[in-house]
Amino acid sequence: MRDQMLALFDTLSADDQAFMLRLLEAKIRTNQSPLVYIEEMMSYQFKGQDGDTFVHTMEVRPEISNRYGMLHGGILSTFIDTAMGATCFVKNGQETKTVTLDLQVRFLKEAKQGTLTCKTRFQKNGRTIAVLESHVYDAKGDIVGSATGTFFKIPA
Repeated sequence: MRDQMLALFDTLSADDQAFMLRLLEAKIRTNQSPLVYIEEMMSYQFKGQDGDTFVHTMEVRPEISNRYGMLHGGILSTFIDTAMGATCFVKNGQETKTVTLDLQVRFLKEAKQGTLTCKTRFQKNGRTIAVLESHVYDAKGDIVGSATGTFFKIPA
């Protein structure tokens, strides 16, 4: 299998080899990281809290872009969903498991490269339901998308 993989790898362009290397590195990191594979592909990071706002980042890369060279809308949605879920985790603790009930995303501007920053805050953090809002900005500070999400807190 190793020889077959190397033979296939040698047929790729330098850009495609770099892409495959990033895929392999992301897969290997998921063996030691709590992040799932797609979060690794986004280079997702929780950056901390600024008052009542939770800050998260990701990198726009060709492998998660659509055929027009823009970040795929599903990846932006995943980034926002991940940021909201992580915000619930940080605020409510790891004992409180939450799952997405509803996510309404608004795509406002394309993102073609660079770092995106998601700023998330709670609208409500109740006993069984959490409602959050997120705004995603590009490196220039322009808004790329926004969303509201409702999360269910799974009883222990």
